[in-house]
Amino acid sequence: MPIRYQPLYTWRGTKIDENDDPTDLDWLGYDGEIIIGRIRMESGGPKNGQWRWSGLGPHVRQRLTPQQGFEAEPRKAIRKVEEYYHMLMRNNGARGSKDDR
Repeated sequence: MPIRYQPLYTWRGTKIDENDDPTDLDWLGYDGEIIIGRIRMESGGPKNGQWRWSGLGPHVRQRLTPQQGFEAEPRKAIRKVEEYYHMLMRNNGARGSKDDR
């Protein structure tokens, strides 16, 4: 059985405001205070049940594409965000705090 991907960065469920409980279907990834990306489960349409990932990161000179896509499982979507973040930072002469390459 394959080993499940272990996220490198901190992931927190989103919420509308401080009075709400975080949801299990929408997450933001953080490298310290920097939001590195988001994953969320699609709840309708042709991608229903899949996890959309979107790569973010700090203000940098050059963005990379593709910066979003879909995966069948949340850990796979998290991995895509974290890989995108590392590539984005390297491409701009920097590194994420957990990038050991």
